[in-house]
Amino acid sequence: MDGNVLIVDDSLVARLALKGILKETGLAIAEASSGEAALELIAAGPVPGLVFLDLTMPGMGGVETLRAIGERNPGLKVVVVTADIQAKTLETVRDLGAYAIVRKPAEREEILRAVERALGEGTAR
Repeated sequence: MDGNVLIVDDSLVARLALKGILKETGLAIAEASSGEAALELIAAGPVPGLVFLDLTMPGMGGVETLRAIGERNPGLKVVVVTADIQAKTLETVRDLGAYAIVRKPAEREEILRAVERALGEGTAR
């Protein structure tokens, strides 16, 4: 499969869990532990085909990061992965253009479906 994925989460455990699921896709996987680091990686290139973004992070949080990604890289697909299921939060990330929202703890099948939908057919089983 072609493409690359960026995982953005301040939790090493959460990044490792997502990375373990995504390994089977054959995608190149990059990681960032903060919104600021994610924006730097995206700016440095290559721009990922898909971003998995946590909302609750110190410094630049996920909502701010999502807003910045939308301004700087319109069309970049971002899957928000969060334990925050408040209606207002979910509405905000949808309004900011989140491609999908996955609730933590993320289920393997849900992650792989998001990758398949975002990056095209034949990307996940």
